Formats: sequence, structure tokens, C-alpha cells
Amino acid sequence: MKISFNSTIFSQEKAGGISRYFICLIKKLIENNIDIKVTSILHKNIFLKTLSKKHLSGFYLSNYPLLKSIEKLNIAKFNKYNFKNSTDIIHDTYYTSGLKKYKKMKKIITVHDLIHEKFKDFYRNSQYLIDLKKKSFEDCDHFICVSQNTKKDLIENYKIDNNKISVIYHGADHLLKKNIDKNFKIDNPFILFVGNRERYKNFNFLLKAYSKSKKISSNFNLVCFGGGKFSKKENELIDKFYITKKIIHVTGDDQLLCNYYSNAKALIIPSIYEGFGLTLIEAMRFKCPIFCSNIDVFKEISNDYVINFDPRNELDLISQLEDNLFNESKLNEISLKAFKNSENFTWEKNALNTIEVYNKLI
Repeated sequence: MKISFNSTIFSQEKAGGISRYFICLIKKLIENNIDIKVTSILHKNIFLKTLSKKHLSGFYLSNYPLLKSIEKLNIAKFNKYNFKNSTDIIHDTYYTSGLKKYKKMKKIITVHDLIHEKFKDFYRNSQYLIDLKKKSFEDCDHFICVSQNTKKDLIENYKIDNNKISVIYHGADHLLKKNIDKNFKIDNPFILFVGNRERYKNFNFLLKAYSKSKKISSNFNLVCFGGGKFSKKENELIDKFYITKKIIHVTGDDQLLCNYYSNAKALIIPSIYEGFGLTLIEAMRFKCPIFCSNIDVFKEISNDYVINFDPRNELDLISQLEDNLFNESKLNEISLKAFKNSENFTWEKNALNTIEVYNKLI
């Protein structure tokens, strides 16, 4: 079985949730003796550059500019490889236009979320991406969705046949406990926010709730891991709420992230929408208590081993934090149950389920 991955997402993301998904899947497929090739000319992804040359065609360039001319060459090289090597399945990494299917070749797309369809006003390019999806869906033989919630959204928005969709959850075991530094120390207790701070992540809502609760802000700093530097608007909001000395921004690799998960009083996820929720199951692996919004996908994957709140009601978040953050027995209870739940999410299971989908198509 020959599976071919194009480089679209690896050209767009230096590091990110979707590219992490693909590299974790690809490495597990290789371990299961699947013939894999990722084809490109140039890419800028830090995860992809760890793949062996046997399975990767193309070069890493950290400051690679995303140019349409280079992307066209990437696609042309990808199509040429598939024609010459009789690829069985194309696994499109991000709604790519121009991928050619030869002879009995099949095409799969993994759908991570439908954020642009549900919140068009959040992004200037929403309609462009929606049109791109429609075009890439036309010759797609099967879809993998990362949650039942994403499957529901896909059917509602694109009328995809239920039989053409498989739900396969992400793994969380890319973060290893051996990365925990026993000497890692932070002077003040803290609650944690991880990842990008786009509008649907609802970060400003968290800032407002945090600033309004003197009980929380006086006892815990708020550490924001990753997501780039604070924007001008975010800094203005932090200044406005007089919490400048309490908000700490941190960047680092997976090892550092493991240490923050392990030492946080809790992880806070105030998103109004997610396709899956990778940070949720990552935190579970490190027995980090989780306060998250009561959206459907979090209910689906958390098995209720979290503390929920209404992501549009600041007082509800404040109430949940003040009532539970100082209750050690409750936090220990839910974090232990959540840890056991996280064992259901492995990249080995993800790969085996994906191989099952491949086999059904061939």
C-alpha cells in the first residue's frame, strides 16, 4: 500500500496543530510498515524536518515565503511522483486544489474543524477557504473527521454522505512524561492557557474574568504558553485591567510545555468552538485539572472529567474557579479520572484506524 501526502500544510505552518497531527500519524504509519512519501520542493515546518529522507522529498527553509508560484511547483512535483510510483491513496493535508488522481487512485481529506463556515466574520478569507474546500471535496473518496462534532458540522454544511466519513480521534502521547524536569520551579502558583489566541479561542473573555476575580488573580498568575507575542490590543486590555504583572507569556518546545502542564494549578480552555481540543487531552496526560467551556466537542472527548463553564458568561467562569480551584480533593479526583481517560487517545490507535480506512478504499 502506497500512501502519498502533499506538503500544503507543511508550507503554511511552521508548527501547529494540523501539521503535528499529520507528522504523528505519518510516523506511526511508517512504524506499521506502510509505504509513505511526503513530496514537496520547499517547506518550513519544524515537525516535518524530523522525518527521514527515505520518506520525505523536499527541503526545509525556516523563512520560506508562501508563494503561489512555489506552491504550484510543489503540487506539480507531487502529481508527478504519484503518476510515476502508482500511488494508491492521496491523503491531502489541507484542501489543496490541483491534486490529480490517476487510474484507481483514491483521495482522502482529514477535516479538523469548520471554523470558517461557522464564524465567517472572524476571518477575511473565510469565503475563499470555503470555496477551496468545496473544490477539493469534489473528487474526495473519503473523509476523516477528528470528532463526532466535526462530522456533524461537515454533514450539515456540505451534505456529505454519512458512509463516506470516519471519525478518528487524535492521540496525545506525543508529549512524554520523561520530558518533565523535576527541578522545574516557578515562584508563584499559576493557571495556564495554551496555544493561539484567535477570536474563537475566547482569550479576551478569560482576561476579563480573571481580572474581575480578586480571589483568583491575587493567588494565581495567568501563564499563556505559545501563540506568539501579545498583540497591541491584548496588551491594551491587560493594561486596562491592571493585571500586567500577573500575566506571563512563555514560548518554548514540547519539553517546556510538559513542565507547565505538570506544574499548573489548572488549564483553562474558554473556546467558543473547537474541532477537537488537543490541549485538553494533553493536559489530561499530565494530571492537570481542566476548566473548559461547555461546548459539545469538549463534552464528547472529556468524558465529563473536567469542570465546565459557559464561555459567554464571565460570572460563571469566576464562580467555577473560585468554588473549585482551592478544593484539592476535587481537583485530584477529576485529574486522576481524566488521566485514565487520556489513555484512550494514542497515535498508535489513530494510525491503526486510519490504516483500516485506507484498506477499505483500495
